[in-house]
Amino acid sequence: MLKRSTDATGDLWKRYQEVEVSYDGDWTGLVKRLQPDLVDAEFRKSSREIYEPRSRVVKQWHRGPGGTKTVIRTPGKVEVNYEDVGDKAVTEEIRDASALVADAYTAFLFGASFLLEEGQSLELLKEEELGGEVCDRVQGRLSPGFGFSEEDRFVVWIGRDSGWMRRLQFTIDGLASTRGADVEVSFFDHWQAKDGSIWPGRFVEWVERPVHVKAHEWWMTALEVDGKRLK
Repeated sequence: MLKRSTDATGDLWKRYQEVEVSYDGDWTGLVKRLQPDLVDAEFRKSSREIYEPRSRVVKQWHRGPGGTKTVIRTPGKVEVNYEDVGDKAVTEEIRDASALVADAYTAFLFGASFLLEEGQSLELLKEEELGGEVCDRVQGRLSPGFGFSEEDRFVVWIGRDSGWMRRLQFTIDGLASTRGADVEVSFFDHWQAKDGSIWPGRFVEWVERPVHVKAHEWWMTALEVDGKRLK
């Protein structure tokens, strides 16, 4: 199922050396209070992000009403800097949260292509319908998990007709304050670039456990691959 989705969308994880994407979005009020370090809403309204799949490097420039936050994620490490905010302390919790976000957003952007490469212990679950399309569901684990978690578990929903990743459910054990929580991100407004690749255009995140609450909605505003502008 993951291979079918990877082929349908263009094998995004292996196809490109560098992907640059820009996002804009909004957080809900409740989740900002529940998970302030993970959300970091004052510095995460919009972003410009560069992904280098072969070297596993992620560079993120987040912007919000509080200023700009830079995250450089490399294998086993993360560097966080708040620009023009001299008194903003970068705590261990903030570093852990930043690493988790960088890794999770890699999965959101590259979808089944990334999960096919990194997923382990894959099993097929019962099909479910989502948005009028029957979806095949695959569960698995990532080891290491998102951020500095030793392991996270996931369930990915693949549209049977489209082959697109429609939803990703996963644990977020890489942060002390979110350990034991489950979240899901659903993907909408898929579009085909001029090189034939398929990308999600809008993302909606819900916390499923310990409380059911909408967390975040964001959308892609620009995309460039290997120096070529696609959006």
